[in-house]
Amino acid sequence: MLQEVVAEERAVLETLSEVGVAFTNERQLEPVLDRLLGTALQVVRADAGSVMLLSRERDTLVVVAARGPRARAIIGTRQPADRSVAGWALRAGETVLLHGGAYTQPTSDHPRDLASSIVVPLALSGRLVGVLNASREPGAPRMDDTAVRLLELLANQAAILIDSVQMLDELQRKDQRLEQLVDQLLGETGRRPATSVDLLAPLTRREQQVLELLVDGLTNREIALRLVVEPDTVKDHVQSIIKKLGATDRTHAAVIAVRGGIVS
Repeated sequence: MLQEVVAEERAVLETLSEVGVAFTNERQLEPVLDRLLGTALQVVRADAGSVMLLSRERDTLVVVAARGPRARAIIGTRQPADRSVAGWALRAGETVLLHGGAYTQPTSDHPRDLASSIVVPLALSGRLVGVLNASREPGAPRMDDTAVRLLELLANQAAILIDSVQMLDELQRKDQRLEQLVDQLLGETGRRPATSVDLLAPLTRREQQVLELLVDGLTNREIALRLVVEPDTVKDHVQSIIKKLGATDRTHAAVIAVRGGIVS
């Protein structure tokens, strides 16, 4: 029994390491959460599970990752954040371990007979971002406190990843709003006559392409998709462009490029 617990904890630690590396390389949340969920279910020997995230308005839970027989059907589905067992776990800020169907408190909107189910709130520094749940079908052994502890370890890592992505997305939205404001100001005052720009070094062909898309208001991720390259490659090009134009940031670089006639 002790050897099994040690093996399970080792699997969790390996997953935490792998997920961190995968996120650093991919910068894509959904596939990383799906990988984490898959390992979570394997470690606690669950038959199905999902990761649900709170919407930006914080009134809805959205399924962003799912494993099990109904996975395809529930991906992308939504439910009120204050309903069902997931909503109860969010409000209480506590892990819920149930045996059998959720016919009593906390109740489910669609109760099913299950051997066990665990719902873990995803929270970072007290800020709730969603829930992770896992379940076993009837006839399977019940999950216990050890399974709860293992899921909570994985849930903590998931919460960190989710918070990081949400912060990055918010920064990108602010960046886009600044770019739109610059475009609006240029539109209101009229495009100024091109002024000479003393480049520290000539732009490469790829940097010129990136700069044109940057001026159009695309994010690094959108530019990467357009040019079929990695987001980190775009990031490197943007940093090089900023340096060559003598700009302070990407928005300043866009303004210099338009005013200097580098991009029409």
